[in-house]
Amino acid sequence: MKNKFTREVLFLVSIIANMICYAQEKRNISNTVLFNEYKSITITKDITYREGNSNSWKLDLAKPANKSKKARPALVIIHGGGWAGGSKNVDVYQKMMIDYALKGYVTINVEYRLTGEAPFPACIEDVKCAVRWLRAHAKELNVDPEKIGAYGHSAGAHLALMLAMVPKSAGLEGDGGWNEYSSIVNVAGAGSPPTELGRDMPMAKKEWWPIGYIGANHPPLFLIQGTKDRIVRPELTRDFVTKMKKKGANIEYLECEGGHGVAYAELLEVTEPALEKFFAKHLNL
Repeated sequence: MKNKFTREVLFLVSIIANMICYAQEKRNISNTVLFNEYKSITITKDITYREGNSNSWKLDLAKPANKSKKARPALVIIHGGGWAGGSKNVDVYQKMMIDYALKGYVTINVEYRLTGEAPFPACIEDVKCAVRWLRAHAKELNVDPEKIGAYGHSAGAHLALMLAMVPKSAGLEGDGGWNEYSSIVNVAGAGSPPTELGRDMPMAKKEWWPIGYIGANHPPLFLIQGTKDRIVRPELTRDFVTKMKKKGANIEYLECEGGHGVAYAELLEVTEPALEKFFAKHLNL
């Protein structure tokens, strides 16, 4: 009983640490084109991706301003924060949204319900709904619905992997609508990725974690892990990658000397080019 209590306390500490790292005051902006200094892209804030009584069902959109006869690849960006904190408004995710739009992607930066508002698996259902929204609006956004990627860090990495790995039959689509469209992305990158909870807690159900979907029949995946990460244990990430490779999955793995901030605030000179190359390769930019 004492060990179980200690594990749960450590888990809560990790959530608080994530909240401190990622939380930022939310801006009260709605459907406004911003950042006029970026002449080649347009940015629209706080688009509602599903109807309902939650203020969390919003996303930001950035896309190239110039018209293209060829449909563009898209990237879904998902913030971290221990599933209990964080926001799409954090500078790291705003910057990534802008950077990839400048490269030629249509990017969306997604808010979702945190555990204080709705328990698991609401966050999974929300990001899956956002992908369905994107496919539903693919024609007007000039998006190729077969070239949609996802990226997240920490809790966002978990959600990005779930977007790539979880089939409709798993029952995690939620009731957000756009159900005639698929919520599965075509490629996913994940920084400091929780592939399993590793603790005897209600949130540890295997169907809510990538470890529950080991197999070869998944889109290409790219995981980035810090060797000194005290929140996401490196041995669990390595074990996940090993099991996926044994099944024949298309999975790449980059392990760096660093902590939980790898691919977020640490070693960006290594991780950013690696991610850019990975997405360009699989989304044919």
